[in-house]
Amino acid sequence: MSGERQTSHFLRDFTKIWDDFAEEDGTISTAYGYRWRHHFGRDQLMELVRHLEAEPTSRHGVVVTWDPSDDGLTAPKKKNVPCPFTYVVNIIGGRLNLHNVVRSNDMMLGCPHDAAGFALLAYLLAQKLGVRPGMYTHSISHAHVYGDHFEHALELLSHEHDHPAVKLDLPPNSFDRALRSDKNLVQEIFEILSSQYQPCESKLGRMKIAL
Repeated sequence: MSGERQTSHFLRDFTKIWDDFAEEDGTISTAYGYRWRHHFGRDQLMELVRHLEAEPTSRHGVVVTWDPSDDGLTAPKKKNVPCPFTYVVNIIGGRLNLHNVVRSNDMMLGCPHDAAGFALLAYLLAQKLGVRPGMYTHSISHAHVYGDHFEHALELLSHEHDHPAVKLDLPPNSFDRALRSDKNLVQEIFEILSSQYQPCESKLGRMKIAL
């Protein structure tokens, strides 16, 4: 959300996975936040907030990550192209709904991270706009399980859903703090969620990211 695309800024303090997708200069050329805030010559994220503050019932709350002049088709290959390529935000009945459209999703690693991340974005936007979180919808054009993850998928299907629903009450001013890359906010949200739910340990060990 800060608009950065260097892995050395903020990201590496919490995860190293994006290093595998960085270009030689250390940038993630298609970083979502950068695409939303800078890439198209306009700050889509903040324009979305201002637009919905002025017109809460608008159906024009669209943010695009995919750049048709630079991504896919015959464009030069990159280490990473956006999987979630657009999302639409609507406020209906005092609730903020976010529809995320994904061109391709690895169901065992990519999908859970994308769904959780964009659901959190919906919560942040709802708090900023003074409405309640509503429905999060995740649409995938190509959903897949990699061969290396197949046994993990079978193990996951054998687990029982035996924990109560996880609830998230965001700390005050979370949206603005996220824009500033407030590292304390990450820890606060993590503690809220981890205090309610601990995932089952896999007998098969960690899954590897498919590059």
